[in-house]
Amino acid sequence: MISVVLADDHSVVRKGLKLLLEESGSIDVVGEANSGDQALELINELRPQVLVTDITMPGLTGLELIPLVKKKFPDTNILVLSTHNDEEYILVSFEEGALGYLPKNTKAEQLVAAIEKISRGELFYTPEVVDILGASLIKKRSPGKSLKSWLTKREKEILKELVEGATNKEIAEKLFLSIRTIDSHRRNIMKKLNVTNSAQLVKMAIEKNLV
Repeated sequence: MISVVLADDHSVVRKGLKLLLEESGSIDVVGEANSGDQALELINELRPQVLVTDITMPGLTGLELIPLVKKKFPDTNILVLSTHNDEEYILVSFEEGALGYLPKNTKAEQLVAAIEKISRGELFYTPEVVDILGASLIKKRSPGKSLKSWLTKREKEILKELVEGATNKEIAEKLFLSIRTIDSHRRNIMKKLNVTNSAQLVKMAIEKNLV
């Protein structure tokens, strides 16, 4: 049996997923969390093989939860199950250490197959995710592409605010995101632009006309 913790702030969703997964006969849902913070506590207590997490949750978001789980509990593999199906969320999920990404309207058979594969430490891609990751890789490696093209729409928004002198707290309030999410985006931007601190980031943004 594959031990799984579910993290989603909607109890109806969690209950439905638990019934669906346990009907498979190969999965045991050992814990349910309504927030990222509670998920961390349950993982520490239960040490599941797989965490199935939503992205949008109170407190720690799914994107913030992923790197914390990978750092503290490397034996717990992660599947993101979310209504968000845009490029930015998918790319960041994989960059932070998730092994799979599925939309919430996925078929039961595909969800079970994903958990079984991820429990073995293997990646699980849908054709849609493969297209998005492939396009992103080509974009990053294609000669002649501008630095600006490497950044997602959200990253450009955050970079613009940083250049204008806004703090993480101010940006979070303006974009209705958590401070941790803003900090995670800032680190990703710095990684993509190969700079090591905020001063270099702002300097490059101005010099290269990135905003």
